[in-house]
Amino acid sequence: MLRIGVMARFLSLSTAAVLLVSCMACGSPTCRDPDGEIGSCCRDTADCGSGLECFSEFPAGLCSLDCAPAGVACLGGSSCVNIKSKSTGDMGSFCLSDCGDGLPACREGYACTQTSISEIKVCFPD
Repeated sequence: MLRIGVMARFLSLSTAAVLLVSCMACGSPTCRDPDGEIGSCCRDTADCGSGLECFSEFPAGLCSLDCAPAGVACLGGSSCVNIKSKSTGDMGSFCLSDCGDGLPACREGYACTQTSISEIKVCFPD
């Protein structure tokens, strides 16, 4: 399972990466209208804004940054989350869209998920 825990410099989401992998295998949403922002769907990096990458391991792709390297900061409205899987270990650290009260809703196929820091929630595949 994937669960959310705190790491020294970033949040950790450790529920089951199996969920992330299984989301991809079962009728996951497709990317129709990428807007290029962090958290947007994407087919390839060209769909993402300047400096962002398309991470295809997320359902319908995810425009984001690898925020693990020192000095890499997430853009406003997003948080650095380390995703760990009990079955595969560390999947990496990604900037995920913040969500919750007063913030935009998560995109199709994603849910507002609590991190280990009570005041921070991020959009994560449901």
